[in-house]
Amino acid sequence: MKENFLESAIRFFRHFLIVLVFAVSAPLLVAQSALGLSRARIRPSVVKLALGQQQQFRILLAHRLDATTVMHDVKWAVDDIPGGNAEIGTIDSNGVYRAPEKAPKPHEIHICAVANGAANRYLWATVIIGDKDPTYKVVRDWGEPKDKLVHLKAPHGITLLPDGDLIIMDVGNSRVLRYTPDGKYLGQIGFGQGDSEVHRMPGGYFEKPRAAAVDAQGRIFISDEKSDDPRIQVFSPDGKYLFRFGLKGNLPGMLLRPHGMQFDTHQRLFVDDVDNFRISVYTDSGKFLYSWGKDGDKPGELNPPHGLFLDRDNDVFVDSFYGPVQKFTAHGRFLKAFGYPAPPNGPVTFHTVNGDRWGDVFLPAQPAKVNPKNYVSILKYNDNGSYITSLRLSTPDRRVSWVAVANDGTVYALYNGKTEVGVEVLKEQ
Repeated sequence: MKENFLESAIRFFRHFLIVLVFAVSAPLLVAQSALGLSRARIRPSVVKLALGQQQQFRILLAHRLDATTVMHDVKWAVDDIPGGNAEIGTIDSNGVYRAPEKAPKPHEIHICAVANGAANRYLWATVIIGDKDPTYKVVRDWGEPKDKLVHLKAPHGITLLPDGDLIIMDVGNSRVLRYTPDGKYLGQIGFGQGDSEVHRMPGGYFEKPRAAAVDAQGRIFISDEKSDDPRIQVFSPDGKYLFRFGLKGNLPGMLLRPHGMQFDTHQRLFVDDVDNFRISVYTDSGKFLYSWGKDGDKPGELNPPHGLFLDRDNDVFVDSFYGPVQKFTAHGRFLKAFGYPAPPNGPVTFHTVNGDRWGDVFLPAQPAKVNPKNYVSILKYNDNGSYITSLRLSTPDRRVSWVAVANDGTVYALYNGKTEVGVEVLKEQ
């Protein structure tokens, strides 16, 4: 009788373990099935063409234990216009691009491909018309002098809202501030700085807010660095506090110092956690799904993660503070690295990363020592990690803390200078 009871208990325990393992691994099994599709590449990645010149683009599909093939089920576009047009150039169904007869403005063109049957359906290449790199110009500059600060103190992060307004996370005064694109102050989100000595502050108060992300409903998710409270707070589009999640700690689903955040196309929130050296993923209701990442300086490791950006394929670009930028799948499979430090005269640290609708990557770069005659504020790469150009703010002392990129390509660079803090707005020429 005792033996039968023991055998039944063992069978029950085994069954329980099987159910538990399946529940934990189900999301990964789904990811692995998605990864059953091969990944595609676009070639060439970047090319400079003269007016009227032609260039063949191809989508190559790699196969395990088999030869790479050329994909033919591909829809081609130029700057998201199917087939392109006379102003920006045209592309036919076989991927042959013909540059325009008159120089376009800007002269950087995006070749867009949708490859059905590839794990990464969306691919982009860069065409530069002429032999000069693309250039950006500062078109607006707004902020506050450090000796007469009113709203800003130590701005850290900047995010675009769906209506075109901007929010700035300020770690100096623990406030989240809302501005128009031309710098008009509109008010704040939340109630400002809370009491960090209180074990559990009420929702809506901040202690060093750092970054923000906006979901498909327009709700605003703001990461915080509070002493004991949940690290992410959620607000309605008009700024009303809703809920919070992400307890402090290092267990699965917990956060220590969330920095960059972005939603993917499935409305999953990706959060990079500087002090836990990992990327954590949540639903838009705050339910923890999974995490990935490992401390280290080898390919695929994080050193530590300081910002992230997701393209339309939900590939994740993560910059390590000490470099480089690394590209991963949504479930953490390492794909490539680029944007390495270049001492003694080039950049040595990278505070964050962001991107545009074509998967271009904008990387704020901070050198060990600023050269007033030859300085770089932001590095730009395309989705494949190919270098495109560099951007410069109006003065070399203005160090870029964060960037936001609008759908029309306008770049909003949040800076901290010797005498001012604020935003420079740059447009490609």
